[in-house]
Amino acid sequence: MEIKSQLGVPASAAPTAGTPAAATASGAGAPGDRGRWFGLLVVCLGVMMAFVDVSATITALRHIQDDLHVASSTLVWITSAYSLAVVSLVMSAGTLGDLVGRRLVFVGGAAVFVAGSVVAFLSGSSGTLITGQIVMGVGGAALLPSSLAIVSATFADPQERTTAISIWAACSGLGLAIGPVLAGLLLEHFSWHAVFLINLVIGALALVLAPILVSESKHPTRKLDPVGLVLGTVATASATYAIIQGGATGYTKAPIIVMYVVFAVSLLLFVRVELRHHDPMLDLRLFRSASFSAVMGVSATTMFGFVGISLLSVLYMQRVGQVAPLGVGVRMLSMFGTYILISAAASRLVRKVGFTAMLTAGLVLMGAGALALLATGPSGDYASMWPGLLVAGVGAALLTAPSTAAAVNSVPALQAGMAASSVNMARQLGAVLGPSVLGTIVTSRFPRNLHHRLTDAGVPGPQADKVVAGASHGGSTAGLPAGLARAVGAAVPRAFTDAVHLGLLVGGIVLLVMAVPTARFVRHRPPGQ
Repeated sequence: MEIKSQLGVPASAAPTAGTPAAATASGAGAPGDRGRWFGLLVVCLGVMMAFVDVSATITALRHIQDDLHVASSTLVWITSAYSLAVVSLVMSAGTLGDLVGRRLVFVGGAAVFVAGSVVAFLSGSSGTLITGQIVMGVGGAALLPSSLAIVSATFADPQERTTAISIWAACSGLGLAIGPVLAGLLLEHFSWHAVFLINLVIGALALVLAPILVSESKHPTRKLDPVGLVLGTVATASATYAIIQGGATGYTKAPIIVMYVVFAVSLLLFVRVELRHHDPMLDLRLFRSASFSAVMGVSATTMFGFVGISLLSVLYMQRVGQVAPLGVGVRMLSMFGTYILISAAASRLVRKVGFTAMLTAGLVLMGAGALALLATGPSGDYASMWPGLLVAGVGAALLTAPSTAAAVNSVPALQAGMAASSVNMARQLGAVLGPSVLGTIVTSRFPRNLHHRLTDAGVPGPQADKVVAGASHGGSTAGLPAGLARAVGAAVPRAFTDAVHLGLLVGGIVLLVMAVPTARFVRHRPPGQ
């Protein structure tokens, strides 16, 4: 079925090649221009940097907690502050790119990301580190939609665009894959601060090469929607904050309820303003297509599972398996490496089987991978881990590029930037929800599990309370009496494994449930079929 007809947009509404509007919107060279592919690699550097930070920071969490003595509730913010900034600003950044130029926003985002990395590198407290992550999130919010919009504008042919988006998505997986390995190498010889030097190198390359190899493009008729921009930012920021902080303090606390109210009011006003605006920041009519709406759900659920499973796996290997950071990075390649290899073939595969089968299968496989990780035990044996990681990696590879391509290819050409921003917002919302929800399950259940196991082992309640408080802040058994140290040494891995299992169970169920509306509503196929 023709997608434009689904959206209520006639095929003639899209600019034809050679018209001034099309030329202004794309800014691309001739179809055979090799420079387009070099430009693609440059914007992929920005994407890779954004995801390197995610996985490298996760790998360094234990070192950060041990050094700064960070409470578990604060530790969640070290990873979530970045995603909070991204999800709050990504739509606004996409609009800004349409207005002033996508390359300009991309370069600005890279510069801000580098600045945030410097702040994180120099930080000596959790507050300063979180501030650095927020600054990096602002840069990431500019990088992600602008890079995808550049790809969409540069590659006008739908099949070429699907291939280019597959490369773009594979680079996000490459960033996730090399993050733990590079972080592990640095942590072997330096402190956790050195992890943030990775961003400086990648960011410097992007800053130098983008003005040379990336063509500028912007929307020819886009106008500023200031009210929609503010309301959209407030709605996404309040909802995301409530999700993250509510997991740590409880979702019924007064400040969280206030955030619920702020979200509900700002969302209602946003919908009203956008429906009446002649050139809205987000054209809500796109969501009349059940397929487009379902793809947004797939995008969010994909990152929910991918980042969430990654976080729980890293924490399990570090806390239960006592694996060194470099070893963690190498072991995670069973998931990340598989993701990269399968992503490379995703564009060809989706043209054969269609979006519906591809996305449904990806969700089922990713959910099955999460559930397969329930085979892990308190011994930390990697033999029980790698099958689940591999299956989850295959599932993620079938989801990321096809869902992005499905969203961008399902809108008229001039709305590609808007679709790029929408899918990135959905992805980043999932990236917030994954570590926040699943990570909070682990950090909240672990102390309870540990306390129960200690008291069952005969440890007096007050003494168990002290041990649990120390373990929650990254403490060790050093200095404890021999008998208590043995009890703690046996209880901690079991309590942590049980907490991780609960998080994986929730993640697996969410992924499998999302497969139902995906199979039901995602109906369009790649262009040309």
